[in-house]
Amino acid sequence: MRKIYVIHQWVSLVCALFLLLLTLTGLPLLFRGEINAWNTVNLPARGGALPLSEIWAALPEGTDALTQAFPTKEILAVTPDASDGMLYFLVKDRGGKASRAHMRMGGEQIVYDVRTGALFDRKDRVYRSEAVQEFMHTMHVLHVRMGMEEGGRDFLAAMCVLSVLSIVTGIYLYLPMMKNLAFGIRRRRSSRLFWSDWHKIASIFAGTWAVLMCVSGIFIVLYSVGIRDYHRTAHALAAEHFAAQTNAPQISEEEAYARIAAEFPQKDVISMRLPTADSAYYIFQIAAPTVRATDFALGEQAYLPAAGDGAPLFVPVPAWLTMAPFFLNLHIHNHEMTAEKIFWALLILMTAAMIVTGIVLWLTRWRNVVSAAADTAQRRTNAAWEEPARVAVLTLIVMIVPMYGGVGEGLALALSAYLVYYFVHAMRR
Repeated sequence: MRKIYVIHQWVSLVCALFLLLLTLTGLPLLFRGEINAWNTVNLPARGGALPLSEIWAALPEGTDALTQAFPTKEILAVTPDASDGMLYFLVKDRGGKASRAHMRMGGEQIVYDVRTGALFDRKDRVYRSEAVQEFMHTMHVLHVRMGMEEGGRDFLAAMCVLSVLSIVTGIYLYLPMMKNLAFGIRRRRSSRLFWSDWHKIASIFAGTWAVLMCVSGIFIVLYSVGIRDYHRTAHALAAEHFAAQTNAPQISEEEAYARIAAEFPQKDVISMRLPTADSAYYIFQIAAPTVRATDFALGEQAYLPAAGDGAPLFVPVPAWLTMAPFFLNLHIHNHEMTAEKIFWALLILMTAAMIVTGIVLWLTRWRNVVSAAADTAQRRTNAAWEEPARVAVLTLIVMIVPMYGGVGEGLALALSAYLVYYFVHAMRR
């Protein structure tokens, strides 16, 4: 047990500040949608969710409207957003160089509202406060890669691995330390015992969530590496497969979409990239239908010759990448309701408290003297493991069930409220 304690102490020390960085940068990002909506004064009103097929049906009207309103722009790709019924057109100036972009992220995006026919160039956004916009961008860069591109991303993934090790060793140490103490006890006979008890409480209520966030964060990094390699492989296969191109006229975007939709009726078409001088074929991303419009969908590449002749080429993703929707939805898309975001914010603050109290314990380690401060009247050996196990199981349910639709979101909200009550009740003992 002494060796485990030393491992826990030093591993925790190494990763503490980086885990604290992830939690504190994650807090504002949790409310990024609400903050951006408040801070963007000319943002078009959002509509309700629409089926992807209905959004794609407006592609001809959207293309015509964009061409007329922006005659100097060239369309590179089109992506529908099922959550608000918008078509995102990735564009560039004719003869200009395209910026790096993927689906609705990056580059110059012009949004077409299929309900109203209105167009909005996202580069024309006007912010209430440039400082708030810069702050949110900085939080995102720090949270994802510490401002150090791929090296920072991989380093944070390594810190997540150490964080999981820290929490697991802490769980191993918890039961022997609590064998004669009641769950939630806070002793005040010495400052070190006080901080130690608060560290245990914070770890119990935040530990499961922190492990899930770290594990899913590690997988997101692996996914980003794997999907990039998959795209390179798919493009190489397509270039070889379509090496011999005909000089037939290029079919329209709506006809190309119709071909792919008919070829893969069980899939959703989530993005379409138009042919270019370097690739004389349409590139589609198709995915299994999601439970909710805001869920992450794993796009697999399907290629169609620009002239429309021949069968499409479909390149499946490696089997391990099929786990990506679970982990990305777990990390990003399972707290859409405001009440759930508030509960997540409390978990973030509890995680920060776990880290800070652990740092205090390390700084005061020379005072590590066994005290007789335990109140024997509050001894309950079973509660030392029963109540933490209950918190862990309920947290797991809260994290997972929202990914299965409205009933799951309602259950998660109810259990979140119960966990808040349970924490307050434990603090009153």
